[in-house]
Amino acid sequence: MTTTDRRRLIAVAAVITLLIVAGVVSVVLANRNAPAAPRTAAAATSAASETFSFFADDDTSEVQTTEEKAPVEIGLRFSSTIDGTLAAVRFLRAHNDSSSHPVTVWSVRGGKKLASADSSATLTGWQEVPLSAPVAIEAGEQYVVSYQADRYRASTGFFSKPAQAGPLSAAGDAGVFAYNEGTLPALSYQASNYWVDVVFRSATAAPSAAAPAEAAAMSLPRIPWEGGPSYYKSFPQARKSGWDKESFFPLAVWYEQVSSRQDVTTDKAMGLNTYIMVTADSNLRLIKDNGMSAMIAEDHQDRGDESVGWVLADEADMWGKAGPGRWTGKWPGQGDTCTPATAGCGFDIQKKLRDRLPDDGRMPYANYGKGVMFWESDEDAARFVNDYSAVVSNDIYWYTDGNVCKAPHEGPVLGVKEGNCRRAANYGLTVDRMRTLDAADGKHQPVFNFVEVGHPIDDSSSPTITGEQVAGAVMSSVIHEARGIVYFNHNFGGPCVSQHVLREKCGDAVRPAVTEVNRRITELAPVLNTQSYQWTFNPAVDTMLKARDGSYYIFAMPGREGGTGEQTLKLPPGIAGSQAEVMFENRTIPITDGNLHDTFSRESSYHIYRVTP
Repeated sequence: MTTTDRRRLIAVAAVITLLIVAGVVSVVLANRNAPAAPRTAAAATSAASETFSFFADDDTSEVQTTEEKAPVEIGLRFSSTIDGTLAAVRFLRAHNDSSSHPVTVWSVRGGKKLASADSSATLTGWQEVPLSAPVAIEAGEQYVVSYQADRYRASTGFFSKPAQAGPLSAAGDAGVFAYNEGTLPALSYQASNYWVDVVFRSATAAPSAAAPAEAAAMSLPRIPWEGGPSYYKSFPQARKSGWDKESFFPLAVWYEQVSSRQDVTTDKAMGLNTYIMVTADSNLRLIKDNGMSAMIAEDHQDRGDESVGWVLADEADMWGKAGPGRWTGKWPGQGDTCTPATAGCGFDIQKKLRDRLPDDGRMPYANYGKGVMFWESDEDAARFVNDYSAVVSNDIYWYTDGNVCKAPHEGPVLGVKEGNCRRAANYGLTVDRMRTLDAADGKHQPVFNFVEVGHPIDDSSSPTITGEQVAGAVMSSVIHEARGIVYFNHNFGGPCVSQHVLREKCGDAVRPAVTEVNRRITELAPVLNTQSYQWTFNPAVDTMLKARDGSYYIFAMPGREGGTGEQTLKLPPGIAGSQAEVMFENRTIPITDGNLHDTFSRESSYHIYRVTP
């Protein structure tokens, strides 16, 4: 390990201690930060160009929040030149609004409600609310989509030019509102846009090449995603390394040294397939020859097809912070990092590092921490997440961080109570927060999640994670739509300090659990690499529903509060079968009146059910 590597690890440790005490790159970045499309241009969003929204590409960073004394129904009036269906309603949340809001679809003819749904409580930015069933839209008829709120985003004069998205159009009085509850919004003001949008699918859209189970599946809305393995087709180096294959799911280790064949053999035996950050003296040829991948932070003389991405500054949201300052080029421990010294310069750090990247077809990757998760405003956090990377992650260690459960400016910011802090489900909460921020610009990138494998905190009084907890944290991340797992492999405290936990004796207690959960994820990669359906099986249980090759897969584990003991999972209409196989447990359970009954013995327990009609 070189002096540079030691300096970086010391910097990481210093940040953690501080917390306890207190071409293709340009093409893809352009795609993620595209300028607003003309208001008369189509905004097709599906691969088949048959799904349309009005404002998916609009820059909303300067849209102001308006506040009313009482709730108002605000919406968008639109029409279509072709028949189709409405799959979801989108709206731009007000700043610092974390409330749920009912959404409604109306027919202007007769003022009839056609559908309604409740949004989840999330954070600022675009929120997409799936409808329980698609709503038929007839050509030539007028419709309104709306939601109710007392704080909302608005832009006067927006509809001075009519808006168009493929077959959809919205005229000058398209922004509408109503003050009376339960009333069709019909009033308008100065051609205002209240930033309510649609997800419209044409009736002539070509059917997807779905697996048999998906083709016959219930008409449930889908969870928004980046596209699965097909996302990586835009990156030549990722494609060369097989990231676009349905059999690949990233299982990475953070900041390792690869200097011998035994290093790679040991890591592969645990089911790892990717290194994110390697030491400067690592042998990349060993990584390539053993069919593994790497994301690197600095150039290596032996760099080849194994290197699929470039790593930007780690946790720039914490040591750089949000703000208008400029980066001095210094890292933590080297002096003032920002100028002026009191100004945050995290944005400039990431921009300068991204701008230095070669146009070589590798993905820019960024990892963030408590700044994005807790401390920064939603707008600043979303800027970190959306403006610099094509893959993003976060590292909150709910099981081992002594501060995250108690500090009022950390876990409680997301509603985590101290008594329910050290739970696997909170790793899923980390993913939820990142996915919400990522969606703020109307686009999606893969969100990875960190899970510690030992004692990452330089405080002996902090807990050390167990194997069962590692497996639970990993599965919670996956259930909440993490597209990759990153194991934090360093112990800065506790009884066994190590920079190679999983390879050394320090990792004996957790290595079997890591190996087994990785094996299961790898076996299920073709399933995980399909788009999930949205369905609530049981409010106390975190779940994920997928369909593949004639079977349905239900991933389930206790949620953030409760969910342990015997639980009932109510299956959605469309899943038929007499029993469910409990995968990896050598048992089956009956399906009775459309329900599964099973027991979750611990908060970190999980079950994966396969139902084959």
